Amino acid sequence: MIYTVTLNTAVDRILHINGELTRKHNNKIQNAHFDIGGKATHVSVVLSSLSIENIAMGFIGSINKDVLVHLLEAKGVKCDFIEQESCSIRESLVLIDESGKGSYMITEKGFPIENKTYEKLLAKLKSTIKENDIVIFAGSPPEGIDGEKYKRILEIIKEQKGKVIIDATGEYLKAAIPLKPMMIKPNEFEFQELIGKSLNTLADYVREIHGLLESGIEYVVVSLGRKGSLVGHQHRIYQVSPPNITEVNDTGCGDVFVGGIIAKLSQNSSLEDTFRFATALSASKATHWGSSDFSLVQAKELEPEVQIKLIGRDEYVVL
Repeated sequence: MIYTVTLNTAVDRILHINGELTRKHNNKIQNAHFDIGGKATHVSVVLSSLSIENIAMGFIGSINKDVLVHLLEAKGVKCDFIEQESCSIRESLVLIDESGKGSYMITEKGFPIENKTYEKLLAKLKSTIKENDIVIFAGSPPEGIDGEKYKRILEIIKEQKGKVIIDATGEYLKAAIPLKPMMIKPNEFEFQELIGKSLNTLADYVREIHGLLESGIEYVVVSLGRKGSLVGHQHRIYQVSPPNITEVNDTGCGDVFVGGIIAKLSQNSSLEDTFRFATALSASKATHWGSSDFSLVQAKELEPEVQIKLIGRDEYVVL
C-alpha cells in the first residue's frame, strides 16, 4: 500500500486577477475557487488519477475538515486523517495574474499540533504500516512537531520495514537523512541548505549527490524548477530537462512531480520512463489554473520532449 502523509494540510483559495498584479492599484478578481492544498495530498491525487490504490493521512482540523475531504474524495482519494478538535485547516491564497510570470502564494502557518494528536498518529502508523509499504512525507510540519518528533515518526515507518519518501526542508530533511530514506526530493535551495554551502556548478551538485547516494539513500532527486531536475540512483546521475510550456500556475508542480515518480516506481518502470513521465506531468500541471489540476493526456504528449542525459563527475556546466 502507498500512504501519503501531510502534517500541515491546507486548502488553497485561488484568485484569478485581471491583467498584471500591481502595487497601489485596484487589482480586480476575475474569479475565485477552492482547491486541494499541498503537499502529500497532491501526490495522492496523482496516484488516484492512475487508479493506484493509496490513502491520504496526516492532521486535519475539525472545523473545516469537510472542505478538504470533499475535494480529495471528488478526485478519488481515500482519506484517513487524524482530526484535532476546534481547529481549522490553514488556508493558502494563490494569486494568478495574466502576466505569465508565475503565481504568488500567501500561506497561513497552520494550527499547532497537540501532543495527544501526535501520539494518535504514531499509534495509527504502528498499527497500519506493513513491510514494503511506501510512505510519502511532503511539506514541513506545523508548530508542535520539532525535528526530534518528526524523526520519531519516520523511525516508526522504518521499524515497520516501510519505505520512506521525504520532500521536506530544513531541520526535518536533516533529521531524515540518518534514517536512509528511499528517496529525498529537495529543490536546489533546500539542497544547498542541507549540504551547508553554496553549489554553483553542475559538478558541485554531482559531487554532493554522489555522497548522499553512497550514504545509503536510493534516490536523490534535486528539482530545479524550470531547469528540470538532477536524479541520482545506483551511482549514476542524470540531468532531466523539461518540455517548453506556457506556465499558468506553478503551485503544486513539485508535488505532482513526486506523485508521478511514485506512480511509476510502484509499477516497476525504468528510471528513464519514471522521470520522463513525472517531468511531463509536472509540466502539464504548470499549464493549469488549479493547484491540483493536470492532464494525463497532455503529459503523454509532452513526454517525448523531456530530455534525459547521463552526466559525469567532471562536467563543470553552470546551472
